[in-house]
Amino acid sequence: MRLAALVATAVALAGCGKAELARGPYELIVREPRGEAAATEPQVTAYEWAVARDRLARLRQAQPERPYVERVRLAIGDPRTGKRYEARGAVAINPGRAARMMLVGPGGTTALDVWVTKDRFRFSVPSINLQKRGGTDPADARGLPIGMLRWWFLSPLAGRLLLARSTSAESAWILREGPATVTLRSDGDRFVALRREGNVLEGIEWFARGLVPQAGAHGQYLEGRFGLRVDVVVEEVLPTEPDPEAFADPDEPGTAL
Repeated sequence: MRLAALVATAVALAGCGKAELARGPYELIVREPRGEAAATEPQVTAYEWAVARDRLARLRQAQPERPYVERVRLAIGDPRTGKRYEARGAVAINPGRAARMMLVGPGGTTALDVWVTKDRFRFSVPSINLQKRGGTDPADARGLPIGMLRWWFLSPLAGRLLLARSTSAESAWILREGPATVTLRSDGDRFVALRREGNVLEGIEWFARGLVPQAGAHGQYLEGRFGLRVDVVVEEVLPTEPDPEAFADPDEPGTAL
């Protein structure tokens, strides 16, 4: 099942509080959490839990703690207009705190400027004088690729582990971060994840050895409400850290985190 079909299925099932991630040798059923338990089936053995938990710990330990910059190439498909936009640029990431992505269009002008923290964002398309600001309400970011930065680039593995399963080939986890539930599975080279907050769904399919910054990593992000799709390729990881001002609110200079 490809990512688009997976997210579409999850959206269709969201009304009954259940999304299904059915890849690999077993099915993992994700239910809206009740109390401390996010899922009640299937039963997980102590061995499966231990293996999956250790694999998650290794992925988390390998993630960077210092800010870094990636040069990226993006293609954004918007089903509302039928248009596809392509651009290159860079994304600066301060893990778990803030990210700033700036893309340059054909004339060398800024095509897209996105700034996000855990609780605020600013989305700007200078060529059409479009600017939108928002907070943590998922409705603020509907139809925009904010989740790609705030979730996947900023803190893809954040949250409390609720359920873990494992086979010799892959592991699956359910994480709870605030009001959001993330279902993630991986064989170490391919990651498929769904993030649900209320009735808002977004998904990503990512190809890379682990989740450390690396040239050649690539994937597809899908916003579940309008079907906005972003294909992203990491072309290069720069050897130097970004200027701290890269993480400042663009409308409030000097507010770098």
